[in-house]
Amino acid sequence: MLKFVLRYLGDFKLKFFMILLCAVVTAAADLLMPYLSAKFIDEVLSSREIGRLYFFVGGLFALNVISLAANWFYVIFSTKLRARITNKLIADVTAKIWRARLQFQTDMIYLAKRVEKDSDDLIAFVLGSAIDVAIQAVLLVMAIFFLLSVGGKWLIIFAITAAFHGMIYFALKKKLFELSTAVRETESKYFESLSDNFFYVFRIKLHSLQEEFSSTFNRAFEKFFSAGLSESKLRFWFSYGNANTAKIFTVLIFLLGGLDVLDGTLTVGNFVALNGYFTFAMHGVSYFMTLGQGRQNALAAYVRIMEIKNFPVEVNGTKILSRINSIELANVSFSFGEQKILTNFSRHFVRGKIYCIVGKNGAGKSTLMNLICGMIRPVSGEIFFDGIELAEVDMIHARRNLIAVVEQKDFLKNDKLSGGERRKISIVTAFAKSADVLIMDEPDNNLDAAAVDALTKKILADKANRITLIISHDERLIDVADEVLTLTELICSLTN
Repeated sequence: MLKFVLRYLGDFKLKFFMILLCAVVTAAADLLMPYLSAKFIDEVLSSREIGRLYFFVGGLFALNVISLAANWFYVIFSTKLRARITNKLIADVTAKIWRARLQFQTDMIYLAKRVEKDSDDLIAFVLGSAIDVAIQAVLLVMAIFFLLSVGGKWLIIFAITAAFHGMIYFALKKKLFELSTAVRETESKYFESLSDNFFYVFRIKLHSLQEEFSSTFNRAFEKFFSAGLSESKLRFWFSYGNANTAKIFTVLIFLLGGLDVLDGTLTVGNFVALNGYFTFAMHGVSYFMTLGQGRQNALAAYVRIMEIKNFPVEVNGTKILSRINSIELANVSFSFGEQKILTNFSRHFVRGKIYCIVGKNGAGKSTLMNLICGMIRPVSGEIFFDGIELAEVDMIHARRNLIAVVEQKDFLKNDKLSGGERRKISIVTAFAKSADVLIMDEPDNNLDAAAVDALTKKILADKANRITLIISHDERLIDVADEVLTLTELICSLTN
């Protein structure tokens, strides 16, 4: 996991160095504070000189200003770096999804939320740990050194306290990981269900499905709520156990330290420093215990990211076509799981002809178009472009330069346009591409009679330049076709 994330840190070495420098300055200031406080108490009380008072107060003030400035720049630099690296990881995972085969059926809203959260959590943990582990280790060692310098019994007390912290962590770490993973998954599902309520609001109202969608949303919430509550309960006992262990031993420090002050073996200043450095030492132990807890969260995020990065990759050929004059499908079959869409379908499409494909919903019309575009691959059978098998063709290049598609749902972000305006823009864009293959899925959607007439004239005027495939039940478009293909479920028949 660490090696995976550090690859992304390579492009930001200078920013990382600045963050590390700020962290070192802050740690040094924190480490000096108990020592200066002890010296202040002992020397001012013993000397009774106002000059010594001013000197120590000025030093403490300057130290606090330096620490504040270093903390400020640490927050700014680390926030920027975290955002940059997280965005780079998200971009890489997104690119992986672009390259993946689209046979997997995943809700993309759920996937987007999952990628964003897991990437951010993973980068935040590793980036913070890369700096904090070293800093906290130094603070812990220095604090232990001071405890040892004032008496071996203080180190023994610290060791016993640290042992209790470790026992609590190792007893709960496996369950923490399991609950963290469950919370992440149920949270993503909850967000997916919430998004559905907005995304499908028109259909929900149209078909009066409010009760069904509300029920699904509530079930998703209950699962998320239950997982979150279970995790919170366990984290409470984890934190509560550590906090109370520290409190018990702090009381012991006060008792034994107070006795040492009374018998003169420990100065008041050193007693104050002792408490400060004992707190430092326990904070270091708590940090490393929390680091283990945070590692379980980050590990859950890493596992989920790697699941996506291991999606099967779309195989793209290397042969670049300059033109497409014919498309042949030979005994092509396709299915989603157990659901068969096309079975042993064969057909030859050639330049200069218009083909209209009709059939009921689910008969395989859109699937046929996606197969021709190489977006999905057949379970069996072969597809050829000018006699070259589709698997050998660079389909990314072909889709960009040789194939134009008018989708059933227009790929436009501008919601201010009407459905008819968006449709016209999609059609004009497809024709402007001057592609060898033109695929149009229900192009008459949202078009008035005049626009459909103009479309049919344009299709006929350009038919000699391309292979034209149209999915439509509109008689005006069917009439311009040279051949009409009627698809029925699992059966393909030809009507001229």
